[in-house]
This record gives sequence, C-alpha cells and structure tokens, in this order.
Amino acid sequence: MDNLIARFADNIFWLGRYMERAENVARILDINETYARENEEGPDWQRVLVLYADTDAFLARYAVIDAASVVAFYINDRDNPSSIVSVIFQARENARSVRHLISTEMWTHLNISHNRMLELTPRALQLGNLSRLCSEIKESCQTFEGIAEGTFLRGERWCFYQMGKYIERADQTTRILDMGFARAGEDLGAAMEAVHWNVLLRSVAGYHAYRSRHPAGSRPRDIAIFLLYDREFPRAVGLCVERLSTRLIELETLHGHRRHDSVEAARRALVFALDTGPGGEITRQRLHKFLDELQILLGGVSSAIATTYFSGR
Repeated sequence: MDNLIARFADNIFWLGRYMERAENVARILDINETYARENEEGPDWQRVLVLYADTDAFLARYAVIDAASVVAFYINDRDNPSSIVSVIFQARENARSVRHLISTEMWTHLNISHNRMLELTPRALQLGNLSRLCSEIKESCQTFEGIAEGTFLRGERWCFYQMGKYIERADQTTRILDMGFARAGEDLGAAMEAVHWNVLLRSVAGYHAYRSRHPAGSRPRDIAIFLLYDREFPRAVGLCVERLSTRLIELETLHGHRRHDSVEAARRALVFALDTGPGGEITRQRLHKFLDELQILLGGVSSAIATTYFSGR
C-alpha cells in the first residue's frame, strides 16, 4: 500500500479532475460554436454561462455577453478559475506537488500543454478558429490521459486520480446533455434537428458508439438514455459512476477493508438517483431537474471524499 499522505492524495485527485475539466470545457465551447453560428451574439452564448453558474462572475468583468467575450472568459482569462488556461495551470501546480509520484512523461506533457495555452494569440481565439483550437486542447488532454494510463503506478495514487477523473467526467456529461436538450423545444425543422443531435453526440465522441446501438435515427429519448446509462460508453454517467464505485472499493481494500460511512452514503445516494432516473417520459424540464440533482450528488461524493481522505492537509 502506498500510504499516500492526505496532501498528495488531494493533489492527485484534483490533477485528474482538472485535466478532465479542461477537455470538457473545450467540448462545450466547440458544440456551442456549432449551435450558435446563426446567432453569434444571442442567448446561445449566455447558455454556457448558465451551465457553469458563471453569469455573475462574467458580468463583473465583461460588459456584454457575446461570442468573443465568452470564448475569452473560458479559454484564456487567467482571472477566471474556470478558464482552460487556469484549469491547466492548476493541474500543473498539483502535478508539481506530486512530481515524485508521477512519470516524467506526464510532467513533460503537462508543461507543454501549459506553455501552449500561455502562447495563445488573439487570432487563435477568433470564432473562425475556435473549433480547431478546441480540437487541439481536447487532443492534448487525451494524450495526457493516455500517458497516465501507460505510466502511472497503480495503487492508491491511481484510485484518487481515477476518482477525480470520473466525478468530473460524469458531471460534464450531464452539462453537455443539458445543453443539448435546452434546444429540444425549438422548432428547428427535421433536417436541422437531426444535425443538432448528431452534433451533440459528436461533442462527447459518442456518435459511432450511439449508432452501434441505434443504426437509424436520433431520438432524443434514446440519446438521453445512452448518455446516462450505457455501461460500455466511456462518457456515459452510469459507466463513470460504476468506475467511481470500483475505485472506492479498491481504496477500501488498500485501507484494510475499512468502509467510510460518509463516502458510502454519498455514493449510494448518487447510485439511487441514477437508478431511479428522471421518471416517466423524458421531457426537457424533467431531464433538466434530474441532471441538476445528479450534479449536486456528484458534488456530494467529491466533498465526502475530501473530508474523509484529505482532511489531514
């Protein structure tokens, strides 16, 4: 057993969360740019702020909610703790604290990613270049994940890294799903509606996986169930919660099969809510309420883990 001290466990947990968050913020900006091409300065960009509950923080720094301001706020605004540049900086700081516990390859790649974000030019943030930039950020985060998978020593450190990653991934999938269904009531027309759902699936790299389940058509209900419950798709909330539960059990084994009641209670509440589901017909309002509940419960699991394992800091 590694016997990680609380501070290092905290660092590794948040390293996993921050790298997953950076990738998913890029995903949400990318999908919103696609949705908003015909309405660049309208409510489409405000929806991203609402999704992250950042409207007040944004308006304290920017005069108008438009494409350019929201993109800057979420990509390279160093005063915004939710921006990609800030998130990658925080990941790097956490990695620095556990430099002796991670591989040289992980540290090197994270430095490269951090420096790349600091070198972004105003031209790179232009709306016409946004999709390409988001793709580069996603690929960089995916490369880091691959390096971690191939070089990170298993044991306690791997459990905490994975728990952080899966909590963040589940949370972000609920947000992307919520964003997609926010437009479900709009009169898009048959052709544009099909494009809308295909873009949503591609935003989570789930288009081909979904098609393997549903070869023809993109029914909103099927998409919601796929992203919530598919136990083989890596970004489905159900799979993330299953993997989170597995890591918690492994951690208990490493700690002499000691089960921490607060963590288990939070985990059970999350599993129960997911198993119960939104209930009945999946409407936009019902799904939104259910996704909000999942986000709160995921936060509860994260807080319970922090209180139980990181309180020695």
